[in-house]
Amino acid sequence: MMDGQLDSHLVGLLEQKWENTHFVRVDADVIERLIEKADAAGNTLSDADSDKLTQVFMARMPKIEKRDFRVEISAMGEQAAPIVLTQSEYMRRMKEMAQLQGGMSFYGDMPDMYSMVLNADHPLVKNVLTDVNTNVDEALKPIENELRGLNARRMAIEQSQKDMKAEDISQEEKDDLNSCREAILAEEGKKAEVLKTYAERNTLVPQLIDLALLQNGLLKGEALNNFIKRSIEICGKN
Repeated sequence: MMDGQLDSHLVGLLEQKWENTHFVRVDADVIERLIEKADAAGNTLSDADSDKLTQVFMARMPKIEKRDFRVEISAMGEQAAPIVLTQSEYMRRMKEMAQLQGGMSFYGDMPDMYSMVLNADHPLVKNVLTDVNTNVDEALKPIENELRGLNARRMAIEQSQKDMKAEDISQEEKDDLNSCREAILAEEGKKAEVLKTYAERNTLVPQLIDLALLQNGLLKGEALNNFIKRSIEICGKN
């Protein structure tokens, strides 16, 4: 057990003295990634599917004071949990050290950072992805087609300007690139809204998120009551 006020400083000192040695807490990452491996499995999903899942889960992330959440996707095997909540080792260390070092006080003011790691291999996560594709693909198709065209245009403009000095690029060319980027942002906003609307109707996504929060003692008050009610409703449907 290393839970004293000076232990973060001691661990940092040991890492400096012991070559190729790094300490992490057991809940700093999913088990499969705690010890770095050359052949570690990554995300087995396509970029498009990963983006959809990420946006859908982010749309249902709770708003908890001084806590920020992000979504990661990793292949952890069908028998592993569908979703795991982890907390950055680096940020935790910095915040602990900030309690004793005045010059690091800005770390203490930062929110706690958590990662919701989705298990791409788990049947429940696969069910969510299948349901997402079934319900939003038609709505997303014209948006994604437009994005492909806009991104190709942006890349062509950037390629034509990459070797030019800023003063050699005409205002018309600058405006053309800015207009293209604004159009991309607008289409991405439409895509995000479609996925957010879908996420608000999905009951499995918040259930999985709440299970991860519950396991880490972060599900309390009204959010806990909502989780219990939703659990009863889901049991009733089955």
